[in-house]
Amino acid sequence: MYKSAVVIWFTFYEHHTGEQYVFDGKDGRHLKQLLKKVEAKVKQKNMEPNEENILNSLKGFLNSVKDPWILEHLEVSLINSKFNSLYVNAVRNNPFTATDRISEIVRKRNSQGAG
Repeated sequence: MYKSAVVIWFTFYEHHTGEQYVFDGKDGRHLKQLLKKVEAKVKQKNMEPNEENILNSLKGFLNSVKDPWILEHLEVSLINSKFNSLYVNAVRNNPFTATDRISEIVRKRNSQGAG
């Protein structure tokens, strides 16, 4: 799975910068930590934490990064260290999860008003 994650990172980086990423041991450690964080989120969503789900989630997560400063200073260590805030922004700005949150708010309001 790690080798596939490296390819995902390289593709993402090159797409956003037009350059090839120079990878070292430090970057490898950060990518492994990032994979563990993505795996934890997959489990939290009650999805099977298999290679396909984790790698697809990693791709989706990376593609959700829109912060101009992050993209301008793109490093795997930065994405790893800012994972939680980037993840929250990704969920907040995803139209599918936004719809789910609105539906949940409406359900709560209706159930409180019915009592």
